[in-house]
Amino acid sequence: MSEKTAADKTTQTASWRRRIGGLARLAAVAPTLGDKALRRRGFAESRIISDWPAIVGEVLALQCAPEKLVFAKGATGGGTLHLRVAGAAALEIQHQIPVLVERINTVFGYSAIARISLKQGPLPKRREHLRPKLRPLKPEEVAQVTESVAGVERSDLRQALEDLGKAVAAAGAKKRTHS
Repeated sequence: MSEKTAADKTTQTASWRRRIGGLARLAAVAPTLGDKALRRRGFAESRIISDWPAIVGEVLALQCAPEKLVFAKGATGGGTLHLRVAGAAALEIQHQIPVLVERINTVFGYSAIARISLKQGPLPKRREHLRPKLRPLKPEEVAQVTESVAGVERSDLRQALEDLGKAVAAAGAKKRTHS
């Protein structure tokens, strides 16, 4: 009975770390948000989707995207990864398959992928993080920003602060209302 009580306390402590005041911490919940939808497509781990550009490289990530991951019934290794490939890139990616299999298995930590199946077609649209267009600064504003960071000794830090100051000035001061 004492073992069960200790296990219950551990579960309660772990639950308490995740939840404060009945609300779950975002850091604890965020990695699992898309897991259910990804599992339907065969992705046991969401890392292959979220880290795709890091796994295969930026150039190949622009030319192909994972569609689904299929394992034999009851198996957790030796699966087939189905990739959607942009038409002209299929031949190049076909030659890269052994390298891709090795990279993906390195990420998983075991031989999760045995083969890759290519399907030519349009790729899903990637969401690009675009910077907002900033207005050009007046010479007085540039001078003010440069003067405000002049006292910083390290040149790299001074340049970074100057760039930040220019971006803030160009974005303009938006009025915030507090209620």
